[in-house]
Amino acid sequence: MRFAVLAALMTFLHWIEVDRFDVPRQWQQTIYLQQFNGLYEAPHNYRPMPQGFVCLIERITHNWDFACISYRWFFTVWFLWASYRLARRYLDPNRALLVLVPLVLLYPLSVLHYWGQLTDPLSHTLFVLAFLYLLEDRPLALASALALGIFAKETAVIVAPAYLACYWRRGVRTWLITASLGVVCVAAYLAARLPLGWQPAADSINGVGLVIAPNLGYEHPFAVMPVPLWENLLHPMLFIGAFVPFIIRQWRCIHPQLRALFLVVTPLLLLSNLCFGWLYESRNYMPLVPLLATLALPLAGRGAYRERPAFQTAGI
Repeated sequence: MRFAVLAALMTFLHWIEVDRFDVPRQWQQTIYLQQFNGLYEAPHNYRPMPQGFVCLIERITHNWDFACISYRWFFTVWFLWASYRLARRYLDPNRALLVLVPLVLLYPLSVLHYWGQLTDPLSHTLFVLAFLYLLEDRPLALASALALGIFAKETAVIVAPAYLACYWRRGVRTWLITASLGVVCVAAYLAARLPLGWQPAADSINGVGLVIAPNLGYEHPFAVMPVPLWENLLHPMLFIGAFVPFIIRQWRCIHPQLRALFLVVTPLLLLSNLCFGWLYESRNYMPLVPLLATLALPLAGRGAYRERPAFQTAGI
C-alpha cells in the first residue's frame, strides 16, 4: 500500500507537470499512433513494449487517458517495489524505506523538461529488476529483464557487463554467462529493429547522432540544447554527484558486488546520455537513484553494511 500511494503521488505530479497540457498530450498521442503504423522516427519506433501495454489497456477500457495514467501508476508501483527490494537486500527495513525518499523528491525535477513519452515507467522497473537479479546471481531472470528492458529502452544493455565485474573471480562460468547475456541483449536489440528496416548508424539511436558537442556547450549542425549549459550540467550533479561524497565516505564498508555494479553502470549511463541524449534528461538517471541511495545511506554501526539473506523475488 505504501508503494501504491507513493506511485499515485508520483503519477499525479507527472500529470501536473506534463499530461495536463495540450501540447505534450498531442505529442504523446502522435507517437502512440505513428508507432503502430511504423511511421515515427528513431528511437521511439524501436521501443514497442510501453506502447503495447497502453494499447492493451485502451482496448479494454476504450479510454486513452485512463490507459496512460494506469500504465504509469502500475509500473511506478513496481519501480518503487524493486527499489525497496534492492535496498532491503543490504539494509534493515527502515533504512531500506529511506531509499524511496530521494526517488520521490527528485521525481518532479526528472520530468521537468520532457513531453511524457511512455518509455520510462516500464524501463525504470526493468532496470532496477536487472540490478536485483544480478546481485542475486540469477542469470536467467537477469537475461529476461535485460531482453524485455531493451524492448522498452535500449539503455538496459549497460547492465550486462556489470555481471562480469561482479563475479569475475569465479572464472570461466562468469565469462560464459556474461557472453550469453551479451547474446541475449544483441538478439533483443536486433529483434526490435530489423523488422522496421533498421541500418547500423549513430543517428538510428537518437535520430541525430552523437551530441557530445552541444552537451558541452558547443555548436552542432543538427541539435541545439534546449536548456542553458549550467542547467544541463546541474542535473547529473543533483541525481548522481550529490550521492558520491557519502559513497566515498563509507566505500570500504560497501559490499564488493555493489561497488562493482556502481563502478560499471554509473559511468556507462552518464556516457550514454552524453553521447546520445541530453545531460539534463535526468529521468534517465532515476534507475540509478535507488542504487546510489543504498550505497550512500549511513551505516547503523561498524561493519553493518553486509549482504542480508536473499529474498524470493518474482521472476519476469
